[in-house]
Amino acid sequence: MKLQDAYAAESNKLGTWTDIGYTAPGTKQSGGSFKSNVFEYSGDMTAATDLTTDGAAPTGDEWKAAALTALNDCPSSATWKINVTGKTTGVTYENTYSNEDACKPLTPSFENIGTKAASTTTGGNG
Repeated sequence: MKLQDAYAAESNKLGTWTDIGYTAPGTKQSGGSFKSNVFEYSGDMTAATDLTTDGAAPTGDEWKAAALTALNDCPSSATWKINVTGKTTGVTYENTYSNEDACKPLTPSFENIGTKAASTTTGGNG
């Protein structure tokens, strides 16, 4: 979140993983995803996106971790996502689990990222 916040404050844009200097764990795969023995990490933004002035909120990067194997009660199909949205007033983050009941014990602080528990908004320089 801090990398995206800093990039937005300096450029008035949402940045791709490369733009903000983020590298996911694991080995880089085709299409920009990264894969470890347990997770595959991906993001869907392919170019920097201007923070708009018309009140629209462009959806930027979606950070996603998908389990490749079952982890205790958390199934191999489980995903953790963080959606990044930007306006001229700043950047917000919202997290989601695909299977919160079974996976929350593995990542108890994940729910504190984003708008569910602790909103992170950083103003752009627009």
